[in-house]
Amino acid sequence: MIIYKRSIEDPERFWEREAEKLIWRRKWSIVRSGERSRSRWFLEGELSVYENLIEKHTNTEWIMSKPAIIWEDEDYNTRIIFYSDLRDRSLVISKSLSEYGVGRGDWVIFYATPSIEVFEIFLAAIYLGAAVEFIFTGFGVEEVKKRIFNRKARHIVVVDGFFRKRRSVNLLRVLEEAIEKNGFVRNVFVVERIGVSSSDPRIVSYNELLKGSVTKQDHVKYRSTEPLIGLHVGYEEDFKPITHPAGGYLVQVYSTSKWIGLRPRDTYFCTVWPGWITAYSYIFFGPLMIGSTIILYEGAPDHPSWERWFEILENYSVTLFLTTSGALRILRRNIQDPLKKFRLDTLRAVLTTAEPLERDVWFWTYRSVGTGTRPIITSDPVELSGRIPVINLYIQSEIATFATGNLVNYVFPPILPGSAGPPIPGFHIEVLDENNNSVIGSIGRLIIRNPWPSTPIEAPEEFHKSWDQGFYDTGDLAIMNENKYVFPLGRRDSVLKISGYRISPGALIKTLMNYSNKIFSVRVARKYDELRFETPVIYYVGEEDPDNIRRIIREKLTAIAEPREIISA
Repeated sequence: MIIYKRSIEDPERFWEREAEKLIWRRKWSIVRSGERSRSRWFLEGELSVYENLIEKHTNTEWIMSKPAIIWEDEDYNTRIIFYSDLRDRSLVISKSLSEYGVGRGDWVIFYATPSIEVFEIFLAAIYLGAAVEFIFTGFGVEEVKKRIFNRKARHIVVVDGFFRKRRSVNLLRVLEEAIEKNGFVRNVFVVERIGVSSSDPRIVSYNELLKGSVTKQDHVKYRSTEPLIGLHVGYEEDFKPITHPAGGYLVQVYSTSKWIGLRPRDTYFCTVWPGWITAYSYIFFGPLMIGSTIILYEGAPDHPSWERWFEILENYSVTLFLTTSGALRILRRNIQDPLKKFRLDTLRAVLTTAEPLERDVWFWTYRSVGTGTRPIITSDPVELSGRIPVINLYIQSEIATFATGNLVNYVFPPILPGSAGPPIPGFHIEVLDENNNSVIGSIGRLIIRNPWPSTPIEAPEEFHKSWDQGFYDTGDLAIMNENKYVFPLGRRDSVLKISGYRISPGALIKTLMNYSNKIFSVRVARKYDELRFETPVIYYVGEEDPDNIRRIIREKLTAIAEPREIISA
């Protein structure tokens, strides 16, 4: 608690010490300037993002000669790329991208599955000083179009498709519809997976990007306050863009990645796909900065059975496993027998995020995942009940990294099942009542007192208004106990939390009104769901077929938001 107390008493000094662990080309002159949502960190500082992810490891031979990424698909096909090869490939591709006009300040949009090729292009783009945004492959044409338009992105990276339970999902067709009348998209870089043909003259194949040799140029330096990553966040009215700055974002990601347990010798498996903040921070940036080996699985969690993820944990001797609370709820329902048949002795921790983790799900995970005869932690004193810690962490897109949780490699107080742990050092978190009084043991608003290094440099008005009372109101409800452990409870506005994803009710309404001429008005409510946490309930006035309403939402918005109930008013 001493570390945490000091970090919130002088957050600027705390985060400055963390920033000193990165490689800077020019040190900052001011740690923080501005207040609340307008805070900017490490002013006048400059750094190469690529250097902090890849180039820093070149003098560490054992890291450069070990796997950076191990990729597996549904048919158990496996590919491996070493850190040295990842560096060389990304340098070749960066030269090609520069010839196609990709440069500093450009937005490069990725509509892609987790793959080695995507990592290579991602690294090449940031080598050139571009900002990147990933679109979740579960989003349909309307959301793809919106994100490309809002970023005025001239360069798109797409995987032409992928297989889900042996059925092909065609991403290139969705993208083509989204950019059909788009005049500013110049290049569509295609990673071929399922062999989709296209006559669009803007198409450039991944193989074309590999034509060349390693040409090492000087790193492009980002100013600390320049854009690095973007994503669209679900607010009540719609999904809206936010942008995180290069310097402050890297500081938070590097620090929290170490604290949650990532080490250079770790083999790490995260089940979250690109397009969500957890994947940005803890697949694309954090593990590379640490020098860990990343497992990528491009397939369904239940193919050929619900034990697939546990096969991966065993086969690759995974040491750190990050998934979502919703995934664990589904696994518990579908895996009847204990998982003792899998040798998971290498696992050091199971990390979960995205939404509340109920006590019974925590205990199932603790007792079922991992072998051994005695616990190595004291979270559950019952012998033969588990071996490794199960840790829930709180994250939000606006914050960019985990903000609460028990930190395996830093401050590791006892785990309290059902909680998301205590606040992480550097984040002054409290729960307030409606009169802004701090409360213990009762439901209130989850807030953060001070800005953080990755405070967004671009955000909608909703984000700025959330600071109106002198602190950041996350929009989430929570309970905090006497030991400062946080129990998130979900949103207190109308935004839906479905399987860990923040879904805009306004986007649901707009999609239905745009794609159906038989609906005159729509209202969206939410209902608790024992597996997905929440599910939408659609109330509408009109003559539309409920099955068509489901189809529109699934194809044009996302299958995640497909409602369980549709009611004609």
